[in-house]
Amino acid sequence: MTDETSELEDSMSPVSADQITLTPAQRVELLQLAGAGRTPQRVAQRVVMVLLAAQGWSNTAIAGSLGVCCDTVAKWRRRWRAAPGLPALGDAKRSGRPPRFTPVQVAQVKALACRPAAESALPLSRWSAPELARQVITDGICSRISASTVRRWLDQEALKPWQYQSWIFVTDPNFATKAQRVLELYGRQWDGEPLAGDEFVISADEKTSIQARCRCHPSLAPGSARMMRVNHDYHRRGAVAYLAAYDVHRAKVFGRCARTPPASCRSNRSWRR
Repeated sequence: MTDETSELEDSMSPVSADQITLTPAQRVELLQLAGAGRTPQRVAQRVVMVLLAAQGWSNTAIAGSLGVCCDTVAKWRRRWRAAPGLPALGDAKRSGRPPRFTPVQVAQVKALACRPAAESALPLSRWSAPELARQVITDGICSRISASTVRRWLDQEALKPWQYQSWIFVTDPNFATKAQRVLELYGRQWDGEPLAGDEFVISADEKTSIQARCRCHPSLAPGSARMMRVNHDYHRRGAVAYLAAYDVHRAKVFGRCARTPPASCRSNRSWRR
């Protein structure tokens, strides 16, 4: 006997052969789902089918009450019988639209984003999604692709070729010798001898020409759905210099702010670091 014949007999019989018995917990869960305002209409209808079937209603009676065909009632009755639970009332997985791009094409686009734009003979310092999409078409990876598709693929791998981080190469030929002295001091060593208890290692630096500005109006603190507001107008109060020193081994910071000495007291000094 085929499934179509079985469904037809179920819909024509006063009581279906797929009898449904609900536990108290299942009944409460189904009633709550049927009465919830956020439940999709198609799911709520399937819940009502199961509840009525559990009360002994036939497929024909349920179909007439809900305005659906008997085959629909028989299908959801069988699904619940096969696997009682809310997942049985969900839609089956569909294959969907076939993909336009192959996995190889996706990998080629990501590989292109990981190479500098100069390798593709482009006058660009770094890639952007539109430029990548145009270059993908130029290289023949695919015939058509949008910048949003490229951006979505790169986002999956956390690739951001439009961002960059700079660094510098050490060019001092005596870098190793100088670095060794600093590292020895951090290890409380000097010329192969340990430092005494009354000797300190201080790392000092200065921040010069800090603009001292006084806002014409006080700033407003941030609030709900509002960022901090800072008045654009200000008065100049000159510039200050901040000197700070850090005790390497005791983790203590020494800082000092002082007034600018008179012009007669200023002199050019060569600081040795």
